Amino acid sequence: MIKAINENLKRLVYLFIILFFFTACVQVPRVNRHGLPQREYVYQEPETTDDGWETSSLRDESVEQVKLHEMMHEILAGNSRYVHSILLIKNGKLIFEEYFFGYSRDTNHFLASVSKSVTSLIIGLAINKGYVPDVDTLAYEFFPDYKRSKWVKQKYPIRLKHMLTMTAGLNWDALSHRRSHPGHTTYQMYASDDPIQFVLNRNLSQIPGQKFYYNSGLTILLGEIVRRESGMYIDEFSGKYLFSALEISDYSWDQFPDGTVQTDGGLHLRPRDMAKIGYMMLKKGSWRGKQIVSREWVAESTQTHTNGIGVGYGYQWWRGKAFINSQTIEVLYASGHGGQKIFIIPQLDLVAVFTSKVFNPTGHNGPEKMLTKYILPAIIPPAAPPEIVKLDSKLLDKLTGKYKIKDIDAVLPVFREGDTLYAKTGFWEKVELLPENEHRFHGSSKKFGDFQVDVFTDENGNVRQLIAHFELRSMLLDKID
Repeated sequence: MIKAINENLKRLVYLFIILFFFTACVQVPRVNRHGLPQREYVYQEPETTDDGWETSSLRDESVEQVKLHEMMHEILAGNSRYVHSILLIKNGKLIFEEYFFGYSRDTNHFLASVSKSVTSLIIGLAINKGYVPDVDTLAYEFFPDYKRSKWVKQKYPIRLKHMLTMTAGLNWDALSHRRSHPGHTTYQMYASDDPIQFVLNRNLSQIPGQKFYYNSGLTILLGEIVRRESGMYIDEFSGKYLFSALEISDYSWDQFPDGTVQTDGGLHLRPRDMAKIGYMMLKKGSWRGKQIVSREWVAESTQTHTNGIGVGYGYQWWRGKAFINSQTIEVLYASGHGGQKIFIIPQLDLVAVFTSKVFNPTGHNGPEKMLTKYILPAIIPPAAPPEIVKLDSKLLDKLTGKYKIKDIDAVLPVFREGDTLYAKTGFWEKVELLPENEHRFHGSSKKFGDFQVDVFTDENGNVRQLIAHFELRSMLLDKID
C-alpha cells in the first residue's frame, strides 16, 4: 500500500513539473474581471464592405493615434467597461471601428432615446412630403377620436413644435424616480393599456412653449401622428423614406401590445448605420449626393430652441460645446440611456458613434468624457496651457460662498485654503480652480475631466453668477451666499 502511495506521489510531482513548464513557456492571455483581455492595442483600418462606407486610416485623415490608443487601453483595462462599440467618421470615411464584449459590426443595438432624434427626422420627412402640415399645427387636431381625453376635450394650446422641443407643459415626472420605478410617468405609460390615451389624459401644468421638461410620451405621439397622417406605421414609413435612401436594410422598432411603435426609444440599428444618420445630418440632409431630408428641416430642427439641463435642445436633438485646446467646439448629438450616442461635429467633419450597455452607472457621462478627453484632442492641435495668474486676496473672498445650480436642487460650495480656490462638486470631489484672470478659471476633475468656469459680476464688482463648462454641458450657478 505504501508503495502504491509513493507511485501516486511521483505521478503528481511529474504532473506538476509538466504544468509548470507549460505555463512558463506558453503565454496565455490574461483576462480581467470585465471579460476583456489585457493586451496591447494595435490599430487596424476598418474593413471595406458593401454597406456604402468608404474607409481610410487615422494617419491618412490626420488623426493623432496616441490619444486613441490611450482610450483603447483604458477600455481594455476594464476602466470603461460598459462600452460596446466606438466608430469614427472623418471627412466622410470610416477610420476607426472597435467592438467589445461580443458585439460586432453585424449586431443590431438598442438605441434607447437616440430613437427620438430619428423620429424628429421622420416628422421632417412627413412635412416635406406633405403628410403633415407644419410645426405650428395644434396637436389635438390629429386626435379627433380621443375627444374624451383632457388634451382634446380642453383643446390644449400645444403645437407640434412644442412636442418636438419638449416644451408642451404637460404634467410628467421623469426626474424623481428611476425609469424602472412605478412612480416614473414613462413607466406608467408603458404599463397602460393605451399609451396614446395615457399621454392625452395628462394635465396641462404650464403654458406651452415656456419651459423644457423631458417627456417620452410626446415622442410616442409624434410617431402616432405620422401613422394617422400617412396611413403607415413609422417602421414602414422610416423604411420607405429614410432607411432605404441610406442603404439601411437591417433595422427594427419595438412596439406596444396594441401595435403602437415605441418611437421614444425602441429603434435597433447597427453602429455603422447609426453613423450614416450622423453623417447625413452633418451634410445637411444629404447622403452620397442625394438630398433625403430637406436642408431647411435639418437647419430648423438642429438649432437651439430651448435649454435642457446644461445643454441646448432642438427638435429632439441636443446641442453642446466642448472646450478643447483653447478652441470652442460645437457638438450636435443624439443621446440614449446608458450611453448610446451619435456625435456630429461639422467644423471638424467628424461623426462619432457609441453604443453601450443600456442600464449602467456611467450613463451619458462615459461617451461624453471619451469624446472630450480622447477623440477631440486627437484631432485638434495641442495648444499651450493657459497662463495661471495670482489673484488679489479680496477677489478670492468675493468668489467664495455657495452657488445654486439652476434648475437643479443642488448647491456647490466654493472656498479658500490660503491663496488657493477650491470647489466641491455634487459628487463631493474637491477640485482646484486655477485663475487665468479674475473672470475665468479652469481645472480638472476625475469625474468630469477638464472644465472651465466663467465669472459674472454686477456693476459693483460683486460676483453674481458662474457658468461651469464641462464635457458638453454648461451649468449656470447663482450665488446665494
